[in-house]
Formats: sequence, C-alpha cells, structure tokens
Amino acid sequence: MRLTITLRGLDGAVTLPLHYQHYLQGLLYRSLSDESFAYFLHERGFRKEKRSFKLFTFSRLFGEHHVQYDAKTITFVDSIQWYIGTVLPELTQQLGEYLLLQPYVQIADQRVIVERVEVEKRNIQQREIEVDMLSPMTVYSTYETVDGKKKTQFFDPSDEVFLHLIERNFHNKYEAYYGVPPSERLMIEPVDVRKNDRVVTSFKGFYITAWKGRYKLISSPENLTFLYRVGIGGRNSQGFGMFRMIKEK
Repeated sequence: MRLTITLRGLDGAVTLPLHYQHYLQGLLYRSLSDESFAYFLHERGFRKEKRSFKLFTFSRLFGEHHVQYDAKTITFVDSIQWYIGTVLPELTQQLGEYLLLQPYVQIADQRVIVERVEVEKRNIQQREIEVDMLSPMTVYSTYETVDGKKKTQFFDPSDEVFLHLIERNFHNKYEAYYGVPPSERLMIEPVDVRKNDRVVTSFKGFYITAWKGRYKLISSPENLTFLYRVGIGGRNSQGFGMFRMIKEK
C-alpha cells in the first residue's frame, strides 16, 4: 500500500535542513502505536542471513520551495506532498491513524498540519513498466580494507554491477519477507539517466551517492508490485529507492 500525505506549515512556510530524510524516518517510527511492532521494525526487521530489511520506503518532500545553500536549508512555501510505501499493513494502518488524529506533527523543529491522507492499493498488472524516482536509488557494496577498515563503494547505472546488485537486493528483500526466493528474475534498464541525476546526500553524517532518472523494470506483476511498495535498491527505510510508474506495457 501507499500513503499520499499532504502537509502544510502551522505558521506558514516550513524550513528544514537540506538533508532532512532522517527527520521523516523519525516521524514514521514515532507514529507507531504498537510498541512491540515498533521495536521489531526499528531494531530487527525482516532478515535474510546478516541483512535486515524494514520493507518500507518514503519519498522526498514535494512542493514549491526555495533552497538556501549558505544556510543548508530548504523552505517549502505552500502545501507539501509526501509519499510512503510499504508491504506491511500494520505500518499503513498505524501511521495513517496517527497522522489523522494529531492536531499537528513535528519535522525537525517545525510543526506541520496534516491536511489529508490518501491510501492507494495498486496491484501492477503488467510485466514491464517504466518508472522515475520519487527518492533517488542507491546501490553499493561494503568491504573491508587490508587495514581492517570498512569502506563503501557506490555504483552508477552505467556499471554492470549496478544491475546485478539491484537484482540481488530485490531477491534478499523478497526472501526475507516471504521466506522463499522469487520465482522470476528482475531486469532493470536505464532509460533516461543523466549526470545531473546523481545525488550526494547525507543521512546522519554518512554521505550517500544515489541516482534519480528514468528506468525500465521487467519481472512478474507480483514482483513489480512488491518493489512498488517497498522500494528498489538499498537504504529504502532511510528514504531511498521509491519510484512512481510512468508507463505500463
């Protein structure tokens, strides 16, 4: 399921740090009324070997805005749209109820009013879709150097490893949730990805390279629906890898 949330500043415009994703993630976790579910999702998640998946994703904030580069802030001057996707019905229910019942919610040090919450229950019917990113996707590999330090290498869509890691990540997420591997492969093909689609952002001080752009996804309708809800690539629960459909074939 997906939620589309419309927000507006309690006192007019909303000014946030330029790298605000972890504030949105914090709002999501604070919205969960079931403490045991919140603890499970935050501390454990769904596991495949040593990997943990939270199985939700969210977009960046959309709306008329101005960026103050010197202050490293962004100001939204009118209504704001925020999209959240998940395969977990408990998350959709608890988050929707919380947002609708609060007079306002807080993002960073800003109070915002929740004007509307809309629910979408879309099941993709086709085997091939064209998508663009509501939050950039990130693909990376972490390894240990000879001196024992961990290093993270990010890949771009022109690299063959990018496509392989996207599919492997999908397999791991799917098996972590369903307990069995997917029966069909996932193919991803860049359609329109340019140099300025490269995004370098920070999440709690850790710099992440990610990519916007337009892509073609090919798999079974079930697999594509799963990805539509949980996101593609890594770090979905930190606000990466959410896409919208442009075209079905």
